[in-house]
Amino acid sequence: MSSIPRLPTELTVGHVAGIIAAGLVVVRFLCPAVLTYILAGLLRDTETASTWTVASANLAPSIWTLLLRTDSSGAGSTVRTIIKIVCKCIPLLALLCAITGVVTPLGLGEELTTLPERVGTFEYVRDESAYGQGTTARGQYQLSRVCVLPASQTRANRLAACPYSNTEVIFNEDDEGFTVELPNGYNTSIPELSREIYTSGTPPSSTVSNFYDIEWRQLTTRNEMSTEDVPEYPVGMFRHLDSFILENRYKLAEGLVIDAKIGGIGFRNHTIPVGMTLGATWSEDLLFIEPSTTCVNTNVTLDFEVITDYNRTARSGVNNVVLTDRGGFSQMNSTLPSFDNLDGQVSPDLVGRAYKAAWLNNAFTMLYMNVTNEKDKPVKGMKSFSYMNSEPGKQFPIPLESFDDYKSLRFSENFGDYLHLDPFNATSTDEFPNPFNISRKDFDAIHILCSGTGPADNANITNIYTGCALLRGAPQRVDGGPPLLFENRSKWSTPLHACASALRATIKTVVFSINGTTLDDLVVQSITPKTYASPEDAPLWGMEDFPFPLGNHFPVWGLIAPEYASRDNVASIRKPDFYLPGYSADGLFTPMIRSGVAESQNLAGASFAQTTMNAVLKVVAKGEGEWPFDMRGAASMAIFRRWQELSKDAARAGEIVDLLWTDLAASAVVGTRSTNGPFSASPQSQSQPQGANIMVQPVGKRITYDIRFGIPAFFLIVWLGVILLMALLSTCCCGGRGGFKSLRRRIEQLSVGRVFTTYLYPDQSTLTMPARQWRAANGEKMVSLGVGVRRGDAEDFGYRGTQGQGDEYGLIEGLKR
Repeated sequence: MSSIPRLPTELTVGHVAGIIAAGLVVVRFLCPAVLTYILAGLLRDTETASTWTVASANLAPSIWTLLLRTDSSGAGSTVRTIIKIVCKCIPLLALLCAITGVVTPLGLGEELTTLPERVGTFEYVRDESAYGQGTTARGQYQLSRVCVLPASQTRANRLAACPYSNTEVIFNEDDEGFTVELPNGYNTSIPELSREIYTSGTPPSSTVSNFYDIEWRQLTTRNEMSTEDVPEYPVGMFRHLDSFILENRYKLAEGLVIDAKIGGIGFRNHTIPVGMTLGATWSEDLLFIEPSTTCVNTNVTLDFEVITDYNRTARSGVNNVVLTDRGGFSQMNSTLPSFDNLDGQVSPDLVGRAYKAAWLNNAFTMLYMNVTNEKDKPVKGMKSFSYMNSEPGKQFPIPLESFDDYKSLRFSENFGDYLHLDPFNATSTDEFPNPFNISRKDFDAIHILCSGTGPADNANITNIYTGCALLRGAPQRVDGGPPLLFENRSKWSTPLHACASALRATIKTVVFSINGTTLDDLVVQSITPKTYASPEDAPLWGMEDFPFPLGNHFPVWGLIAPEYASRDNVASIRKPDFYLPGYSADGLFTPMIRSGVAESQNLAGASFAQTTMNAVLKVVAKGEGEWPFDMRGAASMAIFRRWQELSKDAARAGEIVDLLWTDLAASAVVGTRSTNGPFSASPQSQSQPQGANIMVQPVGKRITYDIRFGIPAFFLIVWLGVILLMALLSTCCCGGRGGFKSLRRRIEQLSVGRVFTTYLYPDQSTLTMPARQWRAANGEKMVSLGVGVRRGDAEDFGYRGTQGQGDEYGLIEGLKR
């Protein structure tokens, strides 16, 4: 059965106008028709001549003449042709006017369009979501910084003076090492010189945040337990507020613009333009910090069988775990790869780092399982990879670890963790004799060889943060069954990727639109990297250059003015993006965000990005633990499905790391700069005149028209032109028969009352006498219409109607004197 077409339910302005016009047309015809119907009933056979004239003027042109086919309808062939044509045109034109009046408005419409740009006035708008509710109010805590020395250099207090600080530190040396004294206490506040340098590249009129505009979302205070010289000072604190891991869109949260499509957060204390009733669009340049992850497929998979049989179910719920060679062993390039690690800012080479990690992971695994050999072993002079005990598709049984979660996504900074090696000794099994004494320490070296930096390296601009990990993807079902169901004895295969992640600051152009007055009404239309006309136009990035090791120091960085580029202890580089310094360790003391644990300082821009990535590659890797949301797809099927799609391809597997970092980072920090300048949400800043002049393009309404509905009006205009031309010709070319004088004469000649009195009272009335004179002399004369016509004084002139028609017609057959 075919469906019945449905009429559109949304009425436009044109539709409403058409309906109104149609109603008016009906009323236009109906009201005169009803009134003339009433008028005919009110008339008597005997009325004054003026009454007959007025009544005739309204009855003759009414629609009743057509409906009742009366004399004036023009029926018959005795009417002169040209007169008949003109008379027929009059109702036709009236009908065309009615149709035009109804149809023409139907083409009307309206649409929203952009109006000319103008400088907008912005006001702060609060986020009512969990991110807004979980954000400490700004202005209550000051930024703070604490610097320490390596533990090996002191045997007591490790505190050191931070760059540009006025803290006085006295070092004492004895046989046991150094001790530190703080005679005037420890100043945790930010030195003004540091603020001056690292805010110089972002004046208050800029919407781009600087280093000090980035703050921890939640703040608290702490005491330095190692000494009484440091008073209680403010520090950051982390709590995972919400998760948007499944939202593939741009998102706004208190203090942030979140790119949940590819990963990254932009810093903006949200404001919206006022007075934009229909909305507006505008763009801003914002500082973004974004992860950049590259993964390389090891071409080795971890395969297993799901087992749910009673009394046979292992704690892990799997059985028959094997490592399958997909070319990662048998087709491996025997040349040890390398990458350029001289200047990470110029050449981070994440592909080279990830490839080296994948190569070393496979090489150590092969040595452990005696798939191949290393140089000079087992015989001196023997080349490495002299033999190959593998081929594509060959499977190697792996010891089952009951506490390992094989059925979800997993990261591990410990490469080769699927072998479950002893962390302290080189071990062997019946399956793998381990002839080359490969231990956990060999695999641990992969992390530092991939990242290229460690805690002892100097905190300089070339030593960028690089986090390396082995990504165990979400398993893919390979037996043809439902891809998301872990059914008994189903077969699964897990890809293994080596990943390298860096963190970079960059400037992006964000296009906003607003249609309302809340943050939910603010929409991010696009986020694109800022373009520069030449390399000289790229931003100038600066960073502290002091002899602190990365393991104890998070340097200050940011956009600086050119005059500070040559200053002592300031390293600088001009380029579109800036890779953040730092290191990623695989030890127990790796700095990382932890839920509910206070930070050591209130300087989020220095460390949040690195510690968040460490959490992704370490804590999230080994289980949810303190994380309130299922980040790995262990319980959420939707998340598991998304990780399946991304992790099966090494080219997209890095997106998993980037999205997880973004999800955690959004709960960690906020941006405090807005269009109104820094700290626009705080009471102190509301009176600040400084801020950016943002050109806003308001949205307004524009009238549109569908020309198809104007066709009747077009024909009406053509007819009007023809009629006006005929009127002009009638006036100029008809020998005096045209013009207003002739029009007046014809109207008076056809006046019914005048016709009656002229023939009933010929001595007092003529067809050409002036109207005022006629009304004065004849207007009140009574004229009686019955079968014939006679004077109102009952004088019978003997005029009768046509024989056999009866009195109801009241027609004059002829008038004779």
